[in-house]
Amino acid sequence: MKKIVLIADGIVAKKFLNTVLEKYFSNNLYIVISKDASLVPIKVPSTFNFQIFDPTSSYRLLSAMDEDVSDVFIIMESPREREIVYEIIKSRYKAIRIVVSAYEDEIALPKLLEDEKVVLMEEAQIIAGRLLARLPNVPLIPQGFGLEQGEVMEIGVPFGSVFAYRHIGSIQQKNYKIVGIYRHSEFLLSNYSMVIQPRDILLVAGDPKVLDNVYRQIKSDIGQFPAPFGRDTYVYVDTLLQSEKAVMRDLHQALYVHRHTKSHKLYIRVLNPANFPLLQKIKSLDQSDVNVSLDYSGADFITKLKEDSEKKIGLVVIGKEIFSSRHSRKALFDIATPVLKTSPRDIKEVKESMVVLNEEMNTGENISSIIFDISIQMGLGVLLYDFEPDGHYQVQITQDYENLSRIFDKKIRVHRTNSKNPVLFLKETKHPVLQFLPFEECISKTRFFWFFSTKVEKISFMLDNNPQIFIPIME
Repeated sequence: MKKIVLIADGIVAKKFLNTVLEKYFSNNLYIVISKDASLVPIKVPSTFNFQIFDPTSSYRLLSAMDEDVSDVFIIMESPREREIVYEIIKSRYKAIRIVVSAYEDEIALPKLLEDEKVVLMEEAQIIAGRLLARLPNVPLIPQGFGLEQGEVMEIGVPFGSVFAYRHIGSIQQKNYKIVGIYRHSEFLLSNYSMVIQPRDILLVAGDPKVLDNVYRQIKSDIGQFPAPFGRDTYVYVDTLLQSEKAVMRDLHQALYVHRHTKSHKLYIRVLNPANFPLLQKIKSLDQSDVNVSLDYSGADFITKLKEDSEKKIGLVVIGKEIFSSRHSRKALFDIATPVLKTSPRDIKEVKESMVVLNEEMNTGENISSIIFDISIQMGLGVLLYDFEPDGHYQVQITQDYENLSRIFDKKIRVHRTNSKNPVLFLKETKHPVLQFLPFEECISKTRFFWFFSTKVEKISFMLDNNPQIFIPIME
């Protein structure tokens, strides 16, 4: 058991002391020092020692303490008296931990903040936090737990949330974890296959800043892409590797996607800048929500991507010239961010998004909500291409998409065939489509074995006649 000193007076101290006496009297040995005799209860537990004197008396206060004291709680109404008591204790016990109740506007506050051994409990902040917890549509952050900075949060799931009707295992949980679910007054520990339902309350833990973003994602309706991956879009062009036409193709398509999604800002990264007239065209795109950066350092795409990925990229836009490199694909795969590969067919002409259903890939839920999100924002229809030579179609995955289509009020079109391979369909389609593919690790591998593969994503991603978005998925 630890020896604790409580230096108390006032209403807050009395409530605190009553709670300790009622619930935690046997947890520690307590020395209670106060000039208010009314704080002494009728029945004093054996673990409590009450001493009535003025704690601003240095001689008497230090006489009541010894080296076995681990913590001191200073709960006093007078800021000046708190400061005197604090200085008396620190004059002899440098390493002791001191918990102080205080007000934000106190003169002594800076001194207490600089002391690493002091835990400052600002009363106004505590009350404000408790009031905030009662507001509707705000995350509930436990008080008196952990760092109390929001590293643990309870978040309710509304109808229409992008998290509703999804398996926990299909949600990319980067720098946070869904620990459990409160459902019908019961707490359920999370597991990979558990499906999140509307009106569930999620218990999440992780980086406080990340949890703030997660809260907004859960509470918001569909139409937030590039969230949850990030807020901004990054497009990379290389004037030595690409022609002027290819560079402007990538920039115009990146601008179009940026304008038609919730992308906060578009960052244009120009590698190996050359061709002055072309650079002037690129610079003319610079505006409040578009940042143009010319990199004269000679850094390659992989180096620049790794630097930018520290800022949490929402979407990467690149052309086939960069994407064709296995090392570039490997770097893109490693940052687990969606990638738009442009095509000669302008994305402005796209009227329909497309996903090829394949049981082996198990893509259904992993990318379905993102497909709906982008399609809704860009005003695109959704085509499910179900190709099975033996006629065993992906009924369950189709049903998952149909459930989401009802939730988001977005019609889908299902094309089932046992004869026309989707690769041939993509080659022959008269109108451009935006193809969605799961960004699986096999895409980052060497090309040698692709032609012998039956996995659609290993073959169709080599096609360049339609824009393609690669979505990272959970393995």
